[in-house]
Amino acid sequence: MNDLSDSPDALPGFWQAFLDAPMHRVQKLSILALTAMCALDGLDLFAITFAAPVIGREMAIGKAAIGLVLAAALAGMALGSLFLSPLADIYGRRRPLLFSLLMMIGGTLWTALAGNLFDLIGSRLITGLGVGTMAAVINPLAAEYANAKRRDISVAIVNLGLPAGAIVSGILAAWMIPLLGWRALFLVASGLGMVMLAIVLLWLPESIVGILSRGGPATQTRLNHLLNRCGQPASVAPDAIRPRARRRSIRLLLTPAELPATVAAAAIFFLFTLSLYYIQSWVPSLITGAGHTVSQAALAATAMSVSGVLGGSAFAFLVPRLGLKRVVIAAVTLTGLAIVLFGVVPMDLPVLVAMSVLVGASTIGGMVNLYAILSRNFPPSARASGIGFVIGVGRFGSALGPALGGLLFSLGHERAMVSLVMAMPALLAAVLLLRIRQRDYA
Repeated sequence: MNDLSDSPDALPGFWQAFLDAPMHRVQKLSILALTAMCALDGLDLFAITFAAPVIGREMAIGKAAIGLVLAAALAGMALGSLFLSPLADIYGRRRPLLFSLLMMIGGTLWTALAGNLFDLIGSRLITGLGVGTMAAVINPLAAEYANAKRRDISVAIVNLGLPAGAIVSGILAAWMIPLLGWRALFLVASGLGMVMLAIVLLWLPESIVGILSRGGPATQTRLNHLLNRCGQPASVAPDAIRPRARRRSIRLLLTPAELPATVAAAAIFFLFTLSLYYIQSWVPSLITGAGHTVSQAALAATAMSVSGVLGGSAFAFLVPRLGLKRVVIAAVTLTGLAIVLFGVVPMDLPVLVAMSVLVGASTIGGMVNLYAILSRNFPPSARASGIGFVIGVGRFGSALGPALGGLLFSLGHERAMVSLVMAMPALLAAVLLLRIRQRDYA
């Protein structure tokens, strides 16, 4: 038996009982708290895109400089996912989560008080580090709070917080920026971060995997306390707690048994995000380029975000009926087909809004359920490291997608051809999903 039950068919009795029992109120509220944190990520990430034009005018900086500000957040997210997420496999889940929240709060406050371009780039880099680390921690936590029956839908629900936060960010920006200025938007975001920090510090429990990762003489006591909080008997025997080699998580991912699955997951995530961020980034420009107004393009973008939440929820609720892998393959394939269609449909506004709805539902439906596959794909003792690595690789896809689309347009290719080319990564990701074996770690 591998430590921390790295073998999916070998679990201590107390852990198996936790997975088999109905979800307690504490577990459900913990999932809700993680969803709120993911929404906070979405609010903060999209706030800068709404504030950017106003910041540029106020500070007299051009589009190239604003591009550096936006890129700093993406770079920070990639670095946080790749290099800070393994801390959650060494010191437990809560400590890195608290650290990520502190970085987000500090970075967002710095943005609100920024007086020059250096402040903006530095603050968005710190914020991105926090967001990237948090994304790699809350997904393992969502899987580990849930019982076996509700794990996939719990992970999907948590990740629906991101598009929901984007919608809230747009609403707040539309109201606050004209009335109170762009800085007020980031002050609100940092205030909400402080609320979430208090919730994590004072209430949010550590998961079973996190307690075992942290180790120490109080491990048995902490496990029994967690079981009691979740309405289960304190049944952890001393011999059920196995010693754990420190800093083992990264090495585990590189073993011959784990490396192929790690590479496959990273490739799928990279390919899908490449297509996803192409279409999400270029929809407003394609619509305005067809002669429609900026407000009409914003309408289509809002429809895409709203349908993302609704469509993502619909796909998540199909998982127990159709199976996780089938649902993800369907959503990823539909994403590729929707991108192809977006390239050939007439540029009438009602058609474009309808296509935006389809794109939003399929892309978010695919992404939130891909996270559920990731939560099952890695051994518990390397789950945060594995998810962090895959998300970090995916950040490169999110940056490459819009840039590659822009390059193809600049070379003179038409909308239909560019969309066909940019749909191919999503369709290839669906083929890879079809061929890989679904894993099911506890």
